Amino acid sequence: MGRQQSLYLSNQTIVTEFSDGVHKKWKFCTMVAVRNAGFEINRKPFVRGGVNDKKTDNNISRTRSTIFELAFCNAWEWFFTATLSPEKYDRENLGKFHKDLTQWLRDYGKKYDIKIDFLLVPELHADGKSWHMHGLLKGLPIHHLKQFKIGDKMGLKLAEKVKKGDCVYNWVSYLQKFGFCDLEPVRSHEAVSKYMTKYISKSLDNSVRELGSHMYYCSRGLNRAKQIKKGIMSANITPDFENEYCSIKWIDNPAIAQALISSIL
Repeated sequence: MGRQQSLYLSNQTIVTEFSDGVHKKWKFCTMVAVRNAGFEINRKPFVRGGVNDKKTDNNISRTRSTIFELAFCNAWEWFFTATLSPEKYDRENLGKFHKDLTQWLRDYGKKYDIKIDFLLVPELHADGKSWHMHGLLKGLPIHHLKQFKIGDKMGLKLAEKVKKGDCVYNWVSYLQKFGFCDLEPVRSHEAVSKYMTKYISKSLDNSVRELGSHMYYCSRGLNRAKQIKKGIMSANITPDFENEYCSIKWIDNPAIAQALISSIL
């Protein structure tokens, strides 16, 4: 029993701060048991049944968490939808699309002496074979873009937005290289961060695994969340999420967050 108490710490609350420099929120994750640093377990745990499904679910959950973290912790400017023209590219080749697009973004930045950061998530078209991407960009100057106007060639959904007076932009350089795209200014930082996670699904995980690819792509050096405290919290809070392993509470109010952090020993 003494060894087990050494191997694990119980009821540990880990506080992580999410911030892009302007917006802030805190994640309080209380774990039923956490591995104690400095101890190793030589034997592998035995798990009965459902291993592949559990791995898939865990992978999707981790990816959604990472997408939200990267989205929230960086000051994105544009929501970007990028498609491929069948006259320019094989729309079924996600690997080439990812490789060429990310390299093109880097080259474009060098050409104009700017740094374009990106967070991109692939998605299949309705045909189940052709790929396009949704993502977030920062560092792309607005004067590199052309605002869509009534009468321009565009899809029905986009045309409805333009008719309502929404500001939607075309990136002609991308259009000439890859195909149709549109960009909209990020209006709600947290809303777009949550929205990005909706593209992460079991079907996407299965599709990219078959291609040996990934569920998201991002530029180097993006800001990440920071763990700021760990210990036993004396305050009682109602979690936003709870299962047999952990409970999670998100706090937006700085004063409340600091009070809860102070209660952790």
